Amino acid sequence: GCPLALILTFSATGCGKTDAPPEQSGVKPPTAAGRPVTPLISKTAPADWCGEHGVPESICTRCNASLIDGFKNKNDWCKKHGLPESQCVACHPDLVAKFAAMAPKTSDGK
Repeated sequence: GCPLALILTFSATGCGKTDAPPEQSGVKPPTAAGRPVTPLISKTAPADWCGEHGVPESICTRCNASLIDGFKNKNDWCKKHGLPESQCVACHPDLVAKFAAMAPKTSDGK
């Protein structure tokens, strides 16, 4: 009957697991409705945030001096304070709110 057909179907198809790692077997990581599954434990800080200087790490010239020439070439440089004009909160106090809104929230919600 039906139960036997189900048993035969499952035994014939197997569980789909292989001994190869997922990246080699072509098996993709689990997703929910096409989106990656959220990890059970979230990271404490995003990869692109410089907590020391309060800007995205990818544009932090104080941590990565090799970025300076790029900002200077775009005429985005504050000579007085030695950082990009687009990040100079001394000259542009309105940037404080912009970067504060971008900052990751801590576990206490601040």
